[in-house]
Amino acid sequence: MQQYDNVELFESILKDFDDNGILEDFILIGSWSLRVYSYHFQNDPQIPIVATQDLDLLVPNPPEISREVDIPLLLRKYDLEEEHSFLDGLSKFVSPDFEVEFLYPDNGRGNSKGKNIKDFSIIATPLRYMSFIQDNSELMEYKQFSLRVPLPVVFVLMKYLLVKKRKPGDAEKISKDISTAKDLEFFLLENGKQDDFLFYFKKMPEKWRKNLFKILTENESDLVEVFKDIK
Repeated sequence: MQQYDNVELFESILKDFDDNGILEDFILIGSWSLRVYSYHFQNDPQIPIVATQDLDLLVPNPPEISREVDIPLLLRKYDLEEEHSFLDGLSKFVSPDFEVEFLYPDNGRGNSKGKNIKDFSIIATPLRYMSFIQDNSELMEYKQFSLRVPLPVVFVLMKYLLVKKRKPGDAEKISKDISTAKDLEFFLLENGKQDDFLFYFKKMPEKWRKNLFKILTENESDLVEVFKDIK
């Protein structure tokens, strides 16, 4: 098998999905979105860029299927093999150096079972808050690709909020998530996105806003000042 570094692997998977006409059927979430934002904003050095081992792709609810494609077959050429959890029916594609997981908006009823996306031959993992990302995403250009990503301000808000979903033993990951959120937050505020932050914060359910404001306060985010008068 051809050897790839993580960026090459990320871009090669995008190309495979694009060549098969399904790239826009997914929303790119997680830290790889930062690379797309950086490209969109002319590689501004203030935007943090990471090349992680985890590629997360959100399947919208309901799924948007352009055509039937055997995704496990596409990923197998990168030695990404499907790994199943028989307890909850979830799966992801793993190799020693990389991992691809498909996510699906949880309906809020605590459903932990995977969502079978038959036309793609994948099982998507349900996750809370993903419907908000789905509803507040946009197409961005990244090199020769057009792909869907969360709106940058929504990425920041959800990065903070999803800290609640981390396990207590994930202190290092939590620290990285907070650092990433604060860096992108700073860039966006410096570029006049305060009203955008306010708009999407107000769109959240009250319980989400309370949880998020608590996390922002604990981490001394500049957004505390922006949101302080919102009830």
